Amino acid sequence: MKNLYQLDHIVFNYDGDIFLNDINIKIDKSSIVGIVGPNGSGKTTLLKLLSFLNLPHYGSLFYDGTELMKNNINQFRKSVGYVQQDPYLFRGTVYKNIEIGLKLNHINQKRRIKKVSKILSLLKIEYLSTRLTHSLSGGETKKVAIGQAMVLEPDVLIMDEPFSSLDKDSIYELEELITFLRTELNKTIIFTTHDQIQAQKLTDHIYTIIKGKLFPTHLINLFSGKFNTSNKVFDTGKQLITIDNGVNNLELIAIDPRQIVLSLQELDSSMQNSFLGKITGITEDSNNIKLNIDIGEKIQAIITYKAFSDLKLSLRMKVWVSFKSSSIMIF
Repeated sequence: MKNLYQLDHIVFNYDGDIFLNDINIKIDKSSIVGIVGPNGSGKTTLLKLLSFLNLPHYGSLFYDGTELMKNNINQFRKSVGYVQQDPYLFRGTVYKNIEIGLKLNHINQKRRIKKVSKILSLLKIEYLSTRLTHSLSGGETKKVAIGQAMVLEPDVLIMDEPFSSLDKDSIYELEELITFLRTELNKTIIFTTHDQIQAQKLTDHIYTIIKGKLFPTHLINLFSGKFNTSNKVFDTGKQLITIDNGVNNLELIAIDPRQIVLSLQELDSSMQNSFLGKITGITEDSNNIKLNIDIGEKIQAIITYKAFSDLKLSLRMKVWVSFKSSSIMIF
């Protein structure tokens, strides 16, 4: 598969502070890429570079084999549709909002009608055509913002936290749309999310960004929070995790899913972390089984087929989740 993006040693600063540091990444054409990481990690800054809204301060950014420069950045922008986390819509109807980009590009009325109708149908929002934007729900607003981007027929759709603040039905519809855009229209989709499990379900590749550094792999079970040095407990806001390895300061942790032990009863062991949870998802992965478990936080465990069979695990079943402090990466 051909590379669409190639970023080599990219650095981006804000007022002297490094927000992206030595970013190296390749993104294939017609792929779905997820970027996960906590707030303030650099996700949005990276999306703006990929959308050609900013130039990197150092390093090289190639798009479809051509290096991004000051003299061609405007041409590059035409290839990308960018949807912000909290999209802004103009006053007026949904139809007018989707049409505005075509007007600004001097597309004649006949073609505008055809293109807007096509997008309304694609997004299944024909019924919203005459609605005023101030009356839309969060999910409807995001669909219209996607329509604003897609009506200009970009090769790449980039979305910042597209699933945030959506109900279950809206999330499902957006997941279906993303899959359709890639499989049927050969679009390249790049999005950020806090939901690691959702990212795994949708994407071809997942990257993790932490404090401006991009990891060319998925750090599963990544949590941000506050560390209490007196009792060695890391508070994610939803769960308390014991970390006993001599650290005094940390903001992020990642728990190795292969070192999580599952049991039907609470274990009497040296493992300092043990939580009762409920299985919310089960998928096969090569020779293993991935289990999504709700322990207050969403966590993923990877176990063998034999362990899965021996425990007779099933969806919505309660299970104990245990792991040692040594299985926790700290940042």
